[in-house]
Amino acid sequence: MSEPWTRKEIIGDATLYLGDCRDILPTLGKVDAVVTDPPFGVGFKYASHDDRPEAYEGGYGVWLWSIIEAAERLLPAGAPVFVWQAGPHIRHFGEWFPRDWRLFVAAKNFVQMRPTAMQYAYDPVVAWWTPGAKPWAAGTASRDFHIANTAPVVATPQNIEKGHPCPRPVDQVGHIIDQWVAPGSVVLDPFTGSGTTGVAAVRSGRAFVGCEMEPAYFDIACRRIEEAYRQPRLFDEPPPKPVQGSMFDGEAA
Repeated sequence: MSEPWTRKEIIGDATLYLGDCRDILPTLGKVDAVVTDPPFGVGFKYASHDDRPEAYEGGYGVWLWSIIEAAERLLPAGAPVFVWQAGPHIRHFGEWFPRDWRLFVAAKNFVQMRPTAMQYAYDPVVAWWTPGAKPWAAGTASRDFHIANTAPVVATPQNIEKGHPCPRPVDQVGHIIDQWVAPGSVVLDPFTGSGTTGVAAVRSGRAFVGCEMEPAYFDIACRRIEEAYRQPRLFDEPPPKPVQGSMFDGEAA
């Protein structure tokens, strides 16, 4: 029986699968957190994924929840789930996410100006913890908002993540992982995209498992995670080097 992925890359403590997460998730072992930024169902232009609302079988909310629920099954009690969403969808969250959730405000220090009376300056992140155990929190800055530094994404077009149409600021994902994902945990992202969650996990010393179905974005994620392992952390022990045989061994840093 063939595997449900077309490629699998192991880079240090990060494992990335190229394929449809709906097929891959049932084959995975236990993880400790889900931190993910899925397509929003707003007609965004991806390389191959059709993000038009009418393209989602059963509707966007049904499609998304089937994946989030499959990922949630891999978690222990008290585990965090963070799911990025679009502001215009807020009125649907009670229908789409049948959990005792709350919103984390993922704000930005740069706002993309659109022809609207009020600009969208944050993304709502739907967050909850699986029942049965006390959630872990660092307690240092564990508030329900964060203002991301979008300058590296906006002002540095040569960055490799610009090969993805909407890369997420690393510092914001890193804040979530640092504050609510216990050290030594495994972070799962079923929608890896350019690999931002993986990079944030590596920088914080957590392990990572990611799924991505677009080959071009998968390659970007692998390269960014490889580079994250090459960069020492300033105020901590350096992360372990990637295992031998990584697809990018031998490339210049």
